[in-house]
Amino acid sequence: MTTTDMRTIDRTELPSMVATLCSYENLFGPYHPQTLRLMAEVANAYWQAGELAHARPLLERAVRDLGRHLGTEHDLHLRALATLRDLFIAQRNYERAGAVQRDLLGCQIRRLGGDHSETLAARACLATILLENVACDQPGNPA
Repeated sequence: MTTTDMRTIDRTELPSMVATLCSYENLFGPYHPQTLRLMAEVANAYWQAGELAHARPLLERAVRDLGRHLGTEHDLHLRALATLRDLFIAQRNYERAGAVQRDLLGCQIRRLGGDHSETLAARACLATILLENVACDQPGNPA
Protein backbone atom coordinates (compact mmCIF):
# COMPACT_ATOMS: atom_id res chain seq x y z
CA MET A 1 0.00 0.00 0.00
CA THR A 2 2.46 2.57 -1.10
CA THR A 3 1.23 6.07 -1.69
CA THR A 4 0.78 5.30 -5.37
CA ASP A 5 -1.53 2.35 -4.61
CA MET A 6 -4.33 4.40 -3.11
CA ARG A 7 -6.81 6.77 -4.62
CA THR A 8 -6.70 10.36 -3.45
CA ILE A 9 -8.77 10.84 -0.33
CA ASP A 10 -10.81 13.99 0.22
CA ARG A 11 -10.32 15.44 3.71
CA THR A 12 -14.09 15.33 4.21
CA GLU A 13 -13.97 11.52 3.95
CA LEU A 14 -11.76 11.16 7.05
CA PRO A 15 -14.52 11.18 9.69
CA SER A 16 -16.46 8.42 7.92
CA MET A 17 -13.26 6.40 7.41
CA VAL A 18 -12.44 6.65 11.11
CA ALA A 19 -16.02 5.69 12.02
CA THR A 20 -15.76 2.67 9.72
CA LEU A 21 -12.47 1.69 11.32
CA CYS A 22 -14.09 1.85 14.77
CA SER A 23 -16.96 -0.28 13.48
CA TYR A 24 -14.52 -2.84 12.07
CA GLU A 25 -12.66 -2.97 15.39
CA ASN A 26 -15.94 -3.63 17.21
CA LEU A 27 -17.34 -6.07 14.66
CA PHE A 28 -14.27 -8.06 13.58
CA GLY A 29 -11.81 -7.25 16.36
CA PRO A 30 -8.70 -5.07 16.30
CA TYR A 31 -6.44 -7.70 14.71
CA HIS A 32 -8.67 -8.98 11.91
CA PRO A 33 -7.00 -8.59 8.46
CA GLN A 34 -9.82 -6.31 7.23
CA THR A 35 -9.49 -4.07 10.29
CA LEU A 36 -5.72 -3.86 9.93
CA ARG A 37 -5.95 -3.16 6.19
CA LEU A 38 -8.43 -0.35 6.82
CA MET A 39 -6.23 1.01 9.62
CA ALA A 40 -3.35 1.37 7.18
CA GLU A 41 -5.66 3.03 4.63
CA VAL A 42 -6.96 5.49 7.22
CA ALA A 43 -3.37 6.30 8.22
CA ASN A 44 -2.52 6.97 4.58
CA ALA A 45 -5.62 9.16 4.24
CA TYR A 46 -4.52 11.17 7.27
CA TRP A 47 -1.10 11.58 5.65
CA GLN A 48 -2.64 12.76 2.37
CA ALA A 49 -4.72 15.27 4.33
CA GLY A 50 -1.58 16.58 6.05
CA GLU A 51 -2.58 15.19 9.44
CA LEU A 52 0.80 13.67 10.32
CA ALA A 53 0.06 13.72 14.04
CA HIS A 54 -2.61 11.10 13.37
CA ALA A 55 -1.07 9.38 10.36
CA ARG A 56 2.26 8.28 11.74
CA PRO A 57 1.15 6.65 15.02
CA LEU A 58 -1.75 4.90 13.29
CA LEU A 59 0.52 3.60 10.54
CA GLU A 60 3.14 2.49 13.07
CA ARG A 61 0.41 0.60 14.94
CA ALA A 62 -0.80 -0.99 11.71
CA VAL A 63 2.75 -2.11 10.85
CA ARG A 64 3.25 -3.56 14.35
CA ASP A 65 -0.08 -5.38 14.48
CA LEU A 66 0.09 -6.65 10.89
CA GLY A 67 3.52 -8.12 11.62
CA ARG A 68 2.38 -9.72 14.87
CA HIS A 69 -0.93 -11.12 13.70
CA LEU A 70 -0.52 -11.81 9.99
CA GLY A 71 3.23 -12.36 9.87
CA THR A 72 6.12 -10.17 8.82
CA GLU A 73 6.13 -11.54 5.27
CA HIS A 74 2.40 -10.95 4.70
CA ASP A 75 1.64 -8.65 1.77
CA LEU A 76 -0.39 -6.21 3.89
CA HIS A 77 2.51 -5.86 6.32
CA LEU A 78 4.99 -5.26 3.50
CA ARG A 79 2.77 -2.61 1.93
CA ALA A 80 2.27 -0.86 5.27
CA LEU A 81 6.04 -0.89 5.85
CA ALA A 82 6.59 0.66 2.42
CA THR A 83 4.04 3.37 3.18
CA LEU A 84 5.69 4.11 6.53
CA ARG A 85 9.06 4.32 4.77
CA ASP A 86 7.57 6.73 2.23
CA LEU A 87 6.12 8.88 5.01
CA PHE A 88 9.53 9.14 6.68
CA ILE A 89 11.16 10.00 3.34
CA ALA A 90 8.56 12.72 2.76
CA GLN A 91 9.47 14.11 6.18
CA ARG A 92 13.17 13.88 5.22
CA ASN A 93 13.70 11.56 8.20
CA TYR A 94 16.14 9.30 6.36
CA GLU A 95 17.41 7.63 9.50
CA ARG A 96 13.95 6.26 10.35
CA ALA A 97 13.22 5.56 6.66
CA GLY A 98 16.43 3.54 6.49
CA ALA A 99 15.47 1.52 9.57
CA VAL A 100 12.06 0.72 8.08
CA GLN A 101 13.65 -0.17 4.74
CA ARG A 102 16.06 -2.55 6.54
CA ASP A 103 13.04 -4.29 8.04
CA LEU A 104 11.39 -4.42 4.63
CA LEU A 105 14.56 -5.83 3.07
CA GLY A 106 14.79 -8.52 5.76
CA CYS A 107 11.18 -9.52 5.09
CA GLN A 108 11.85 -9.67 1.35
CA ILE A 109 14.92 -11.85 1.86
CA ARG A 110 12.97 -14.29 4.04
CA ARG A 111 9.98 -14.26 1.71
CA LEU A 112 11.61 -14.32 -1.71
CA GLY A 113 15.31 -15.01 -1.23
CA GLY A 114 18.35 -12.80 -1.63
CA ASP A 115 18.52 -12.90 -5.43
CA HIS A 116 14.89 -12.13 -6.27
CA SER A 117 14.31 -8.94 -8.27
CA GLU A 118 12.07 -7.42 -5.57
CA THR A 119 14.75 -8.13 -2.95
CA LEU A 120 17.40 -6.51 -5.14
CA ALA A 121 15.12 -3.49 -5.61
CA ALA A 122 14.62 -3.26 -1.82
CA ARG A 123 18.39 -3.41 -1.35
CA ALA A 124 18.89 -0.62 -3.92
CA CYS A 125 16.21 1.47 -2.21
CA LEU A 126 18.02 1.07 1.12
CA ALA A 127 21.28 2.22 -0.48
CA THR A 128 19.54 5.30 -1.88
CA ILE A 129 18.02 6.15 1.50
CA LEU A 130 21.38 5.74 3.24
CA LEU A 131 23.03 8.00 0.66
CA GLU A 132 20.33 10.63 1.20
CA ASN A 133 20.92 10.41 4.94
CA VAL A 134 24.66 10.97 4.45
CA ALA A 135 24.04 13.85 2.03
CA CYS A 136 21.71 15.55 4.53
CA ASP A 137 24.35 15.24 7.26
CA GLN A 138 26.94 17.15 5.19
CA PRO A 139 27.65 20.75 6.26
CA GLY A 140 25.79 23.30 4.17
CA ASN A 141 22.99 20.93 3.14
CA PRO A 142 19.53 21.84 4.39
CA ALA A 143 17.81 19.19 6.48
